[in-house]
Amino acid sequence: MPWVSGEWDCWAFFRHCQKTYYGRDVPAVDVDALDLRQVITTMETHDERSNWFEVTDPKDGDAVLMQRNRYPSHIGLWVDVDGGKVLHCAQGMGVVCQTRQALALDGWGLMTFWHHR
Repeated sequence: MPWVSGEWDCWAFFRHCQKTYYGRDVPAVDVDALDLRQVITTMETHDERSNWFEVTDPKDGDAVLMQRNRYPSHIGLWVDVDGGKVLHCAQGMGVVCQTRQALALDGWGLMTFWHHR
């Protein structure tokens, strides 16, 4: 499926996967996916973040925060397949499943992994 700001962006896709495959209700977030500053601020300060804790060894269904600059600005889902991959919905690409190496080649830097409480 293609990426569509506000309808099927990384957060909407993440929410869909959490609900459909893991039974977790993750709230909608009213943010303009094209406004990088707003995305970064929301990822750092939104109340939903308190429902997740950072881990070093991701498990199936964990959140993956990715960054292209100093701050996380994109979210995906860790899937335990073929040694682990990140399933995410990216602008210009749509829904993709990539290895850490492929993400790095696409310009995604530091990734942090988050498990639901």
